[in-house]
Amino acid sequence: MLPALRRNLWNWLPAFLEIAEAGSVVAAARALGLTPAAVSRTLGLLEDGLGAPVFNRVGKSLVLNAAGAALRDAVRDATRTVDLGLSETLGDPFHAPLRAASLGVLTDLVIPAMLELKRAHDELVPEHFNIGPPDTNNLLVRGRLELAFYYEEVTAESVIIERLGRLGASVYCGRGHPLFERRKVTRADVLDAPFSVPSVGESGRVRDGWPSEIPRKVGMRIEMLRSNLVVSLSGTLLTVLPDITAAPYVASGQLRKLPVVPLPPIDVFVARHHATIGRRPAELLIESVRRQVVDATTRANEPGRRNARAPARSRRSRSR
Repeated sequence: MLPALRRNLWNWLPAFLEIAEAGSVVAAARALGLTPAAVSRTLGLLEDGLGAPVFNRVGKSLVLNAAGAALRDAVRDATRTVDLGLSETLGDPFHAPLRAASLGVLTDLVIPAMLELKRAHDELVPEHFNIGPPDTNNLLVRGRLELAFYYEEVTAESVIIERLGRLGASVYCGRGHPLFERRKVTRADVLDAPFSVPSVGESGRVRDGWPSEIPRKVGMRIEMLRSNLVVSLSGTLLTVLPDITAAPYVASGQLRKLPVVPLPPIDVFVARHHATIGRRPAELLIESVRRQVVDATTRANEPGRRNARAPARSRRSRSR
C-alpha cells in the first residue's frame, strides 16, 4: 500500500494544499483551473490512500483536522524547499520567499530592510512574522523561517546565532509625568517613581535590560517591550526604552530622557538555520539590519543628549 501511496501522492498534494489554503473545493478548483468535481475526486483519492480523512465536514465547509493540519504544514515546507531549489537551479535566489521574524522595536528595523530588498529585487516576496524565541528557533529548525531577529541568545540545535550590535537604552517619562517638567532630576527621584516593567525573557533577564542589582518600583507589568512606548507617552509611569524608539518623541517634546541611571545597551541577535548560510537574500537582509542598528543608534544619541536637562519651556517659566 505504501509504495502505491508514494507513487500517487504527488499527484494529489497540490489539490489538497490548495483546498487547505483556500478553504473550499470551489475556490481551490478556481485557483487550479480545474472543475470542482475533479478537485473533489482528487481529495477523495488522497483520503482513501491515507485511510483517514484530512478534513472535517462542517455543513458545506471543510475544516482541517489534526492530521490534515500536519500534512498541510509538511506540504508547505516541501513546496518551499522545491521553490528554493528551483531558484538556485535557475540561478536567481530572489525567486524564493524570504521569511523572517522579529518582535517590537526590531520590527522597525527589519521591515524597512525587507522593503529595501524588495525595491532592489521586485521578484522577491518577503514574509514577516511577529514571533519571538524560542518559537522562532523551532520554526527555523523546521524550515519555516530563514531568519529571526531578537534580543536574547536562545540556542537550539542546528540554529546559528550571531550578535549584530547593541541598542542604547535609557529611562524616559512622558509629558504629564511629575518628573517631566522638573528642572533637576536625581537618581533618587527616578528610583522613587514606579516603572512599567516588561516580562522576564527566556534568558532570565528582564527584557528592557534593567540591571538586576538595582531595585525599582513596579507600577505596571507588560508582555512586550514595545508597549512601554504607549505607557511612557501617557505620562503615567517611567519606562525603559531603546533610544532609537524614543528619539523622535524626544525631538518632538513628548518624551524626556532621564539619564541619571546609566543602563547597559541591549544586545541584538539574528538566528538562522545552518542551511541558509550563504543564501544571498538572507545575507543582504542581515547586513541591512546590522547597518540600521549602527546608524539608528548614532542618530538616537544626538537628541537624547540635548534632552538630558529639563525641558526648555520649564526653565523659561521658572525664570519669570
